[in-house]
Amino acid sequence: MSILSITQLSKTYQSGSRSLTVLEGVNFSIEAGETLAIVGPSGSGKTTLLGLCAGLDSGTSGSVVLNGQALEQLNEDQRAAVRNQDVGFIFQNFQLLPTLTALENVMVPLELKKRKDAKEKAMELLEKVGLKDRATHYPTQLSGGEQQRVSIARAFANAPKILFADEPTGNLDTETGAMIENLIFDLNKEQGTTLVLVTHDLDLAARTKRIIHIKGGKIQEETHA
Repeated sequence: MSILSITQLSKTYQSGSRSLTVLEGVNFSIEAGETLAIVGPSGSGKTTLLGLCAGLDSGTSGSVVLNGQALEQLNEDQRAAVRNQDVGFIFQNFQLLPTLTALENVMVPLELKKRKDAKEKAMELLEKVGLKDRATHYPTQLSGGEQQRVSIARAFANAPKILFADEPTGNLDTETGAMIENLIFDLNKEQGTTLVLVTHDLDLAARTKRIIHIKGGKIQEETHA
């Protein structure tokens, strides 16, 4: 069954009398448990597409069906509920909450679900990403690689059905990036999560089963690993 289905999706931004079409007539679907990379040059619409797939923004036309829910039919609160329930995120710039410790950052999605074992589960995930001894540190006390490991633990905390990763190694050196890649794919395999990855790193994209090539807001081709 498709966990994500995109039909004739377009996005146009209006700026005064000018309009800019960032995505045009995009179609694809992903089966549960699949891994997919979206690749393309800067400004090709990759990140916009990811945001629409995840319900962070709405398309101008077309449809996004995420885990059986047509996102364009939902209001912002309902979309947020779908994200909390089914979606995990890993961003290029980590997006950790600066006033919370590593442990507290990982606990956030668990507490949103009112999990009684939030602390134990968060600690277990920090241990999996090798940061058990950094649990009480704040983001500013952690290196870039450590911050991204915290954000991976947070992304997997609510056992998401689908994980969206936007340039997850973009701000990291090669060695740290390779470690982060392995962590994402290992945890993903362990949890059986669907993975959608936006990247310009073709080596990283090659680790997924399918690659969608996007340019000028349109899908140019799809390749299979």
